[in-house]
Amino acid sequence: MTVTRQKSITKPPTVKPTLKKKRVVSPEVMEKGRIGLEKWRKAKAAAKLKGGKALQLWEIAEKLKKELKNTSPLQAIRNFCLQCVETRDDITNCTSYKCPIYIYRPYQESNET
Repeated sequence: MTVTRQKSITKPPTVKPTLKKKRVVSPEVMEKGRIGLEKWRKAKAAAKLKGGKALQLWEIAEKLKKELKNTSPLQAIRNFCLQCVETRDDITNCTSYKCPIYIYRPYQESNET
């Protein structure tokens, strides 16, 4: 006589959803944000009052600020070099030793042999 075991069917454990913790921002940070937003709104309102060209210049400046926030240090150095010279080869062959970022310039040839 053989005994067979029946597999017991178990339910998967139920996972209780965890509540997200509410993010708490300190009053000092909130105040800085409020002041910054207020300055930004005043600058925009002043540009709108001047109208036309002043508003366009303000929008261009804001767009540039936003782009610069997303720029890595390496990209900033590359952009700095490209303002001085025209191509990647010119950066590689740069001889401006007095440049403050000369040693950090991209596309340097390796000195290791």
